[in-house]
Amino acid sequence: MKKVYLMIILTLGLIVTSGCAKLNNTNTPGKDDKTNNSKPLTKVVIDAGKKEVTDNNAKSANLEIADNAFFIKSNVSQVNFKGTFLFTDVIEKQVILHFSEVANLKYGKLYQLKLDAIKDVPNDRLRLAYLYVQKNKIYKIEPTSINELKTSEEIPIDSVIVCQDKEMKDTLNDNELGWHHYIEVNGDTREYHSYNNQVSTGYYESFSWKKGKGLINYRSGYGAERDSIELQLK
Repeated sequence: MKKVYLMIILTLGLIVTSGCAKLNNTNTPGKDDKTNNSKPLTKVVIDAGKKEVTDNNAKSANLEIADNAFFIKSNVSQVNFKGTFLFTDVIEKQVILHFSEVANLKYGKLYQLKLDAIKDVPNDRLRLAYLYVQKNKIYKIEPTSINELKTSEEIPIDSVIVCQDKEMKDTLNDNELGWHHYIEVNGDTREYHSYNNQVSTGYYESFSWKKGKGLINYRSGYGAERDSIELQLK
């Protein structure tokens, strides 16, 4: 009988020991658990890689969208011009026109065209224009509409197209009073002209673009060539 009792006790002991071992194995992370815990980390790395590729593709697409054959290349930020300025006196000198990138937007790039300080020329006349450059069009954006463009990325209603492939007819007759805007096409050259004939001292402005070169001529001023600026590409 003692042997029978001893066998029962040993058997119960083995059962209890086995149960404890299984319990310990359940609470202690093993190799399988480490693999499971690492899956979220692996997913994060994969997603980050996808995002990086997406960002690079977006940048490439944006460069292509803003790569206009009539505008400067993306690696150019300034161009030399021969300038003629008629203010208190006539000034003729070599100048540098800066093309400063203001914003890199989803559908194009916004630039400011500005000249360095010139004696007797007001600073507001040295800030020639804000231009929003897309692949097939260049818009002139009014300074008061810059924030609207940057926020909504929609062309403000007071903007005008100053360069495109197709000719643009003036919406007004020659003798009709108001703001006149039109684009002429001549081979690889696009010329934008605007003028206000409501008064004899009305403002005028023109941009001339050449394919593969960019801006080759700029003129602006008031009637009778008052406070006028003319830039000619060297």
